[in-house]
Amino acid sequence: MTPAAILVSEQPTAYNLLHRNQPRSRQPPVHLLPKAIRRKLEARRLEKEKQQDMAASRNIDVSQLRTVCLALGPYRNLTTLTASILFLHPHCQVLNHGGARIFKDPALDFLLYPDRKTTDNFLRYAIQISTKGKRGKTGGSIVHSHAFDEKHKLGRLYREHFGDTLIKDEIHSLFWKESLRTSLHLRKHNVDLQKLFDAEPRLRFLLPVRNPLDCATSNLRTGHAKLFGLGKSPDITAVLDAILAEIRWFMELQDRHPGRFFHFLENDFGPEQARLLGEFLALDPHPAWVSVVQEAFDIDRHYQHPGELVEHYRAAVDRHFAPWPHFREKLLAFTSPAA
Repeated sequence: MTPAAILVSEQPTAYNLLHRNQPRSRQPPVHLLPKAIRRKLEARRLEKEKQQDMAASRNIDVSQLRTVCLALGPYRNLTTLTASILFLHPHCQVLNHGGARIFKDPALDFLLYPDRKTTDNFLRYAIQISTKGKRGKTGGSIVHSHAFDEKHKLGRLYREHFGDTLIKDEIHSLFWKESLRTSLHLRKHNVDLQKLFDAEPRLRFLLPVRNPLDCATSNLRTGHAKLFGLGKSPDITAVLDAILAEIRWFMELQDRHPGRFFHFLENDFGPEQARLLGEFLALDPHPAWVSVVQEAFDIDRHYQHPGELVEHYRAAVDRHFAPWPHFREKLLAFTSPAA
């Protein structure tokens, strides 16, 4: 059965049918309950929904999947735009967030429990919940993200090619956008990447690179900077250094496992990079997708940065990225007046 053929339905239980007309005791509105109780109720609701989705996903066919790719690196780093342009490919399915439902679950977390069965469980579950969901860390379909807001082109472009369909008939690659939480998860548990790659040949990791100065500013403004563990009120220099450390970590991993890691930069993304990205994910050549990606790759560039921060950035890039001179020059190019 293809993923698109799976329909999720919830049948009424015998208990509900027997008791539907009985009076219920009055409960206060949820928003008036104490925060701790609201959290418990939400956790209980999400766990129930997860079990339903796990059951509903059992018959999803994942035999045609060639790659499963996970984003790494900071948030506010083009990950949503990257996920969105990949979703424009006719054979790529995208899961947005949802890490809280997946990490540490032995049935789903193939990063900690690497075997084919766990990966396939994850793939089925990810496809299932990628057809629904909502904005925020709960996750689900990428169409609920800010990239598909009316002011952006992506919603229109997606509807022009796929209408209201949220699941592809034939899925060759699944991309999961949960970048920094995945990076932290790998490091916290000291995951043996070679062992992971030996167990799962389909696995890939991807890092888009936004202008790190803009990325740092955006992380501070949105509150994502707290995930770096820098305290309640980190200054922008500390956030910038944490972002550069994430990028360097990825480059080191890419040197060790060149076929499993891929990066691209905001200031160096064009048709050739789109083609290479599709090749990295084992997606068949699709010239129409490469073309529409160029139209969709639209980035707001509106941050101005103080001179002392720019100088700090330039010195840090020179210091940390000397082993990759070509990449270092592209990072430094973000500080040029035309960038």
